[in-house]
Amino acid sequence: MNHPFRCLAVDMGAGSIRVLLGSVSAENIELQEIHRFKNEIKIIENHDRWDIQYIVNEIFTGIKKGLEICGDQIQSIGVDSWGVDFVLLDEDDNLLEIPIAYRDARTNGMQEQWEKLMSKEETFRHTGINFYIFNSLLQLLSLKDSSIIEKTKTILFIPNYIYFRLTGQKANELSIASTSQLVNVDSGKMDTDVLKLLNIPVSKFAGIITAGKKLGNLNVTELPANNIKAVSVCSHDTASAVVAVPAESSGFAFISTGTWCIVGVESDKPALSNEALNNGFTNERGYNNTYRVLKNILGLWLIQGLQKSFGDLSFDELEKMAGAANDNGLYIDPEDEMFFNPEDMKAAFDNFFIKTNQNKPSAPGEYIKCAYNSLCHSFKKHIELLESMLNKEIKVIHIIGGGSRSEYLCSETARICGKKVIAGPVEGSGIGNILVQAVAMGYLKDIDEGRALVRKSFNCKLYN
Repeated sequence: MNHPFRCLAVDMGAGSIRVLLGSVSAENIELQEIHRFKNEIKIIENHDRWDIQYIVNEIFTGIKKGLEICGDQIQSIGVDSWGVDFVLLDEDDNLLEIPIAYRDARTNGMQEQWEKLMSKEETFRHTGINFYIFNSLLQLLSLKDSSIIEKTKTILFIPNYIYFRLTGQKANELSIASTSQLVNVDSGKMDTDVLKLLNIPVSKFAGIITAGKKLGNLNVTELPANNIKAVSVCSHDTASAVVAVPAESSGFAFISTGTWCIVGVESDKPALSNEALNNGFTNERGYNNTYRVLKNILGLWLIQGLQKSFGDLSFDELEKMAGAANDNGLYIDPEDEMFFNPEDMKAAFDNFFIKTNQNKPSAPGEYIKCAYNSLCHSFKKHIELLESMLNKEIKVIHIIGGGSRSEYLCSETARICGKKVIAGPVEGSGIGNILVQAVAMGYLKDIDEGRALVRKSFNCKLYN
């Protein structure tokens, strides 16, 4: 590489959206945030919705900033986002409605309705995806035989709609489509049996493509002239984050840490046993036709809640308190529903201690230590289940995302799980987005070369 490869990465989160400028050279990867804007669910026409036109306009603003900084050096752009949500387009490619967000109440009771059509076990065997109240399957079931579905010509997942607005090309990328519970786990195409029960023709879904495909040049009149190519990256943000895991071999597990902690492995086959279904594992797709066999665990939400209960102490203060506190052997179950959205997290912990005949902690630090240690034991349980289900030895755990900054969480994960932990990078989804573009555009040979660059470029810490 005589000159660095430069690209833009649009990294869409449910709370904020960022446009990043990426640079890849033979020595390192660099990324710079050039535009960030708030994203939030808005109540419009009695539903929780995404203000998609505002999002599109702000992304255009970010692209303009990139062009101002680097001009024609920018060669490509990629888009990743949260999963499951979609847009409905009419025959003229106009939005039929402002897209509804996954938190909307329209899915209440829909799983029970679906199980009258297809059992939980059969649905899992078809799609590999476990049941969550926000799944696209349940969102579309709430619209079954409605006039809006009748008028729908094309269904695109949120990041693929952004690509459509950038290029005019309609396609759904596999990693984002797989979150929907509508894609066949074996073929990687829309599952005709599932769609038949929804009474939705397969033709309403834009065709599925894999990450790395070029979608053509940007074709947006609101943007200055440019030669930027749109590259389909792993459009699900967790799939992009896993691309950026700085692994040296295949025997690793990843823990993507944020409000939720996602514990999983890359695998060449899905886990479709009743054990996987009953323990809440799901099989989303990853880069290069891999599967991400994973479990969603309520994560740093526990720490954030206790932070509020104890008067908004800083995370550094919480870390010190946890390290200094007595280890009194108290544990909570992060999967217990009482922790999902309590008014007071400390009170939720106390209620759990009462329910399980444990003594209450005597100091705030003991609550924090209990929360962190309970997460680590949950990691251990689910990693051991993954090893058993996939007949695979896991030697290294890679912790990525915000929790990789927590020395206490990382060191306790290594101690409790009895495995080597490598922490970092924090900016996983943005880095993975950039790496897939660099491979697609011929600047990197493959993702292994990209992961080697991640190891050189970012401060990853080893915990034995």
